[in-house]
Amino acid sequence: MSFRTRLSLVLGGVVLILVTTTSLVIYQSVRLNLDRQVDRFLVNRVASVATRLESTPLPRGQRFRNPLGQALLDVRFDVESQVIDADGAVVFAIGELAIPVTSEDIAIAAGDAAEFRDVILANRKFRLYVVPVQGGGAVQIARDIEENVALLQRTRNWLLGLGTALVVFSTLISWLLARVITKPLRTLSTVANQIASTGSLEVSVPVAGASEVRSLASSVNTMLERIRESMTRERQFIQDASHELRTPLTSLRANSELLERPELTPAERSDILLDIRTEVDELTTISSELSTLATDQRHTESIADVNLFDATEVVVERMRRRTKRTINCTLIEGATPTTGVIRIRLAQFERALSNLLDNALKFSPSTSTVDVEVESSEVRIIDHGPGIPDSDKTKVFTRFFRSDATRSYPGSGLGLAIVQQFALDHEGSVDVTDTPGGGATIHLRL
Repeated sequence: MSFRTRLSLVLGGVVLILVTTTSLVIYQSVRLNLDRQVDRFLVNRVASVATRLESTPLPRGQRFRNPLGQALLDVRFDVESQVIDADGAVVFAIGELAIPVTSEDIAIAAGDAAEFRDVILANRKFRLYVVPVQGGGAVQIARDIEENVALLQRTRNWLLGLGTALVVFSTLISWLLARVITKPLRTLSTVANQIASTGSLEVSVPVAGASEVRSLASSVNTMLERIRESMTRERQFIQDASHELRTPLTSLRANSELLERPELTPAERSDILLDIRTEVDELTTISSELSTLATDQRHTESIADVNLFDATEVVVERMRRRTKRTINCTLIEGATPTTGVIRIRLAQFERALSNLLDNALKFSPSTSTVDVEVESSEVRIIDHGPGIPDSDKTKVFTRFFRSDATRSYPGSGLGLAIVQQFALDHEGSVDVTDTPGGGATIHLRL
């Protein structure tokens, strides 16, 4: 069952409940009002008759079709009247129909409280009021209420017809409204099915309708745009990786073919093997860095509270031992070792910082130092090498980017891309400026 149909049925059901409740309230109100009117009429008539009966001698055991003179002039032909004694015997009656005397009537004649009830006389419905009279006996007065019954029947039929029309009409309106409301959702479903069947992301959802629907459509369009951008980046990444891998693979193939030549001298063979090992090391580096970029560290490593200075000092000490180079790690004035606690993924941070230090050491003279400055949420790596041209400052964090001046250096062009990925994963930033006196300064802000 579609959402539109379910919504129509739900709204129709709600209207049905409301109409049914309202109709019952109206019907009961009309019925009670009619009953009260009849009851008041009977009470007033009995009070008048009972008062006059006390002062008027009446013949016993007779039925009269006309009022007995002035004494019972109020007893009209629209009621059936009857007086019974304490034993239930009819003293006299006025009207065409005899009112049955029950045990309840005898009890009232003996002094019980008056009561109302409905009775059937000559196949017609009457409202009966039985009230005791002073000195024993009771007065029974019944009024024909067939007109009230007919009125209630017409009211019931009218409410039933109106309620049915309202339910049908509301269900139809609900169906039409649901069709309008769900139109953007159907459009979204059509777009999703089109993407699933064709695989093409070059589609968009029309932004129209209510604010919530427009917001949903905008979100879906944003998602599709991000997916398109991601797929474009991934295709470019695969092309760049293929291009970068082709060079060492071609070199390995050429060197392996050279090794097949019998005329090679031992020195030439040793040089070729050294070249092969270098290419293998480069392939290993590229493979490791590709794996790092392809892995979503946000899912493989959890965030923890880390002291930025302590974590930086650990990486710096490791690089000192490995490279035997001079690397200074200092706190900026005003910062303390206990104030720089941030929430990061530690292993990802260590890999990013190691790449920055590798980059700084690689392009700095072996006799120069590399300075690392730490603030509460920023790390700066300062080298004194040739620096980075202004035209390349915005490109160095791009995957596989290598400027013309650095192509002779070992590397894959992925190290700084890994640093940028780390910064983006932690809602930070990374950029490069010139070091006073020459060199480059990388700012990693978290």
